[in-house]
Amino acid sequence: MHRMKVICFGDSNTYGDDPRGYFGERYDADCRWMDILTVETGWTISNMGQNGREIPAAAPAFPADTNLLIVMLGTNDLLQGRSPE
Repeated sequence: MHRMKVICFGDSNTYGDDPRGYFGERYDADCRWMDILTVETGWTISNMGQNGREIPAAAPAFPADTNLLIVMLGTNDLLQGRSPE
């Protein structure tokens, strides 16, 4: 059986940041959407979320054996006053 390899690339929402914390705490694994997805599907999921991440100027390199790339970016760009265009 082929096991899906998924990369989730994004900001603090992807990372699972708990905004109630002051020191970069994360939500518990049973509340983070990627951990729930791992349990529900059995897929191998790499969490490449980073607090404060904005849309990069160039596309980052991802492993060639990635089956699915999920991207969630733009929130921090809008907070910095950038246009959606």
